[in-house]
Amino acid sequence: MDRRNAHVNRTGLFILGLLLAAAGGLGLARGFGAFGKARASGPVLTAEARRFADGHGWFWPAVAAVAVVLALLGLAWMLAQLRSSRVRGLSLEPDIRAGATRVEARAVTDALEAEIGEYPGVRRARALLVRSPKGAGLRLSIAYGQEADPDELRRRIQDEALPRLCAALERESIPTVVRLRLTPREQPATVV
Repeated sequence: MDRRNAHVNRTGLFILGLLLAAAGGLGLARGFGAFGKARASGPVLTAEARRFADGHGWFWPAVAAVAVVLALLGLAWMLAQLRSSRVRGLSLEPDIRAGATRVEARAVTDALEAEIGEYPGVRRARALLVRSPKGAGLRLSIAYGQEADPDELRRRIQDEALPRLCAALERESIPTVVRLRLTPREQPATVV
């Protein structure tokens, strides 16, 4: 999920939470008699409300229409969660009139993961090409062991892997976020 979706999610869920908390608070207050003892034990829909619904043929279709709109909004929100900023492929030709050369993002990330995975102490490397305001960006997640030197690892990524990637993609630079994560020491397997 990208940052824009995360911001919209937080805002929408905050507003929905406030509305539901207010409705719950009103329901509790009514149940405890804040609006009178008769309303606390009476039905939610009064006889007047039922007569109104029975007397106006448009009422229940309008309720159904609102429910459908809310369901569609919920579906749109769920589909927005599935969208990601992941890039499937990159175009290597800046001018489409010169031709079209496209490379699959998976091929690029697999090669980068293999290269970084060979560095001393690296246990796992994951690379993901994503959309960024400047075109394509890169997210690297590196898990390394106790024996690795994090400064040396960062230097090799910055001075070797990324320039090689930029050269392969024919780009000056690529915005990159690198996450280095120290993994716990593995216990040797016990042989019985």
